[in-house]
Amino acid sequence: MLPLSSLKRRVCGIRLNSYPRFAWSSSMDRSFAFNDQTRQHALTTSPFSSVALSAMNVAFVGLGNMGLRMALNLAKPRDDDPSLPPLRLTVYDMKESNVSSFFRQVESIEGLADSMSPSASRDLAALGESNPDFVITSLPTCEASEAVVGSIVRSLPSVDGCTFVDTSTISPNTSKKLHHLVSSVSARHEYVDAPVSGGVGGATDATLTFMVGCSSPETFSSVQPLLRRMGKKAIPCGGPGSGSAVKLCNNAALAAQMLGICEAMNLGEALGVDPTVLAGVMNVSTAKCWSGEVNNPHPAASRHIGSGTSANEYVGGFASSLMLKDLNLAVDAGEEEGLALPVAGLTRDLYRLANMHGYGHQDFGVMLQFLRGSQ
Repeated sequence: MLPLSSLKRRVCGIRLNSYPRFAWSSSMDRSFAFNDQTRQHALTTSPFSSVALSAMNVAFVGLGNMGLRMALNLAKPRDDDPSLPPLRLTVYDMKESNVSSFFRQVESIEGLADSMSPSASRDLAALGESNPDFVITSLPTCEASEAVVGSIVRSLPSVDGCTFVDTSTISPNTSKKLHHLVSSVSARHEYVDAPVSGGVGGATDATLTFMVGCSSPETFSSVQPLLRRMGKKAIPCGGPGSGSAVKLCNNAALAAQMLGICEAMNLGEALGVDPTVLAGVMNVSTAKCWSGEVNNPHPAASRHIGSGTSANEYVGGFASSLMLKDLNLAVDAGEEEGLALPVAGLTRDLYRLANMHGYGHQDFGVMLQFLRGSQ
């Protein structure tokens, strides 16, 4: 980690707003599940109102491919709504290069005065001791989330409450475990599992979808201002662990979907069909899906469509190694529930083989190359 003296330590003056609070009955079970009326309200009304919030301290941990872009969106000034109060942003990452990259890109943010710029923390304990109102994490594994959240929550002053917003893709049981840990340290603390969908492009453009699991509608309301800055939608999925559960279900389907597109594109090319023609037909037919329309695994189709990582040798995007991690979590969750997941299991095995053959660092659409036997 960069020493504090080597970083530009400045205070961010970003402004946020709040989501309208849901009515909460004291007689309701704190395990919490959204009823139909509350869920419909959350999904159909504008998710971010102009209700003012006090200035807040926000810590962001994990400046990888996704986290870096999400943190940069938090750092960008928002002058479109003068009612938004200020935010002070502090970042942390174990890799010095990630922190350096963040501050280099902060320098290019237009309209960001020195008095509005973020700062960096020397370690996790210091981050906790700084008494943040919110801690946002974007981490690669369950173990990383447990280590980071555990270290910070034990360093927090006991007087004020802190809400942890974990955007990592982790197991539902880990999310529930962290919720219990955080709330057991202080009743004022909250833990929210809020994994994302939308990939690096969504993180860059702030169009991510957040799948949110938390203990109450009030907690869901309180994290809306932060989610607004980083994404387009925040969907309440239920109690603690439900956001993580929904994310695993989504990625299990996505991985199988990608394999189907890879096989179809390989088959079409083998039969002499122009990949751009095949993709064009599939994307207006019943095979239409994100893996074919947005992140087509065939380089020629990707170039023709104008999006996707395959046109750039599968650089960037969602790494195959991370998809394998998510598939492992999904299959494990199914086993814990006594549920057969044959398609997810086979998909997991294929991604495992691809990782063993050196494809792990490339976007998960590289399975097209693996399945055709390319090296």
